Amino acid sequence: MVEQVTGHPAADWATAEALIVEQSRALVPASTWLIDAARSAVRSGRVLQLLTPADSGITYPMELLLRDSAAEWVVQEEADRYRDGIRGFEMRWNGTRFARVPDLPAAAPFDPEIDSGDFEVRITTVHPAAEPLRLGSAAEAALRSLTGDAPFGWGDAEPATLPWSVDEITARCRDERAQVVVVGRGVTGQLRVSRTDEGTIEETRLSGPRAGTLRPDAVTALAERVSGGARLMLAAVHPGRRGGVRSNRPTRPALPYGLLVGQEIVAQRGVAHAERAPAARVEMLGSAAWCVLDGGRRPPYEQLADLVRHFGLPADT
Repeated sequence: MVEQVTGHPAADWATAEALIVEQSRALVPASTWLIDAARSAVRSGRVLQLLTPADSGITYPMELLLRDSAAEWVVQEEADRYRDGIRGFEMRWNGTRFARVPDLPAAAPFDPEIDSGDFEVRITTVHPAAEPLRLGSAAEAALRSLTGDAPFGWGDAEPATLPWSVDEITARCRDERAQVVVVGRGVTGQLRVSRTDEGTIEETRLSGPRAGTLRPDAVTALAERVSGGARLMLAAVHPGRRGGVRSNRPTRPALPYGLLVGQEIVAQRGVAHAERAPAARVEMLGSAAWCVLDGGRRPPYEQLADLVRHFGLPADT
């Protein structure tokens, strides 16, 4: 059964299984309403399904919102033809939600143009409970290394219009599980904060600038800037994203470029073990290891998997 009145202002339809939000626009951001709709769907045990036309794209924060809330992007190609906007498989309305059509293969991913995708970086920092908390420093280091500028702004949703302030971000995220949007010159992303027994975990995820505009030494400079405090940093190139915008054409996953393994993890097995890491190049940055995956005949995904096993990291690193 489909209800037109859902109790949530962002949703157009509601069923026992899904909240469906229609967005007929060229670019769909992670607005306050959509963030709240995703939370409402999770709380009610339903899936949020974002329905857009075939010419729509989504911002990187919106892409992260879909992933983090197990939501789905449904693209309407024709009157009764739908597909998943990320993975490309065909979908059909089954009376309660858009569902994958069984026994049909997903569309083949498009081959990217050389150096056309966004540079992507994920930085995980653990702030010990006993030390003063300062959030946003990793995002600031990334922007300065990759663009030469500090971040422009931040906010709870898009558009992120608050002037950049590490102090204000720290105050906003100090006492609860929180996430905020970060924007800079040609870069957009998210800072997510959670608590554990060991302290505060800060996850910085950024997309941009275009990979072809970056020199390798800029990426190394970023690794050097965060090596003193980051637990992990994964650098990659995503072929399906440009300027922080994800198209709805199915593409291959992000191609790993390098992995920074923080000093705490290196110390568990020693520097000598880190220097023997299976990478094209291993550079010790103080007590942290910067492992670059360029070159070689094996796919970068396999090289990254070897690094993960070498350092005993979780498989979902």
